[in-house]
Amino acid sequence: MKLILLLFGTILFSHEPRHSAERWVIQKSSNLSIEGRSNINSFRCDIKEYLLPDTIYLFKDEQAMKPFTIKGALSINIKQFDCHQKYITNDFRKTLKANEQPKLKINLLNIGYNNGNAKNIKGWVSIELAGTIKKKEIDYQVQTRESDMLELNGSRKFSFSEFGLKPQQKLAGLIKVEDELTIRFQLILLPIKPGHSASL
Repeated sequence: MKLILLLFGTILFSHEPRHSAERWVIQKSSNLSIEGRSNINSFRCDIKEYLLPDTIYLFKDEQAMKPFTIKGALSINIKQFDCHQKYITNDFRKTLKANEQPKLKINLLNIGYNNGNAKNIKGWVSIELAGTIKKKEIDYQVQTRESDMLELNGSRKFSFSEFGLKPQQKLAGLIKVEDELTIRFQLILLPIKPGHSASL
């Protein structure tokens, strides 16, 4: 209980009016990765530093004990993904149609109400990739950091095919990339207090 009170102090257990909004800025130390497998090995493509100081808004309605609405999004330049091997990186960007649709967008929709018993909660996002939008449920882990910062870790499995994409193949089809992927992100959020701006 003590951990959760620290974790969500100003978000979940304040006595402000219903539907009040809080602002949080996404820090540069946030990161995102996409993991997949081929018939030979696994791969991981990372965005090691989030470069955009986007702000998200959390609308509280704790009296209703329902998921909190979030307004805000992550906008990722696909060409910033690094798969740690040049040919994999190039194929990954081609598969995601980076030249045609250069952005991966994750719109945050809501995050589950926490009753103080667990740090694992669920929420919903919409993922926009290669011109296709899919709504997905996300598993979150949350914890506090220094300076009242909040760390939000989320993960979700999805597939190339549901976004109308087909993985690149090599050596006459002998190397085949599996359809399923896992997206993971770590958001480091700094609260913006009234009358103040958050420093990056």
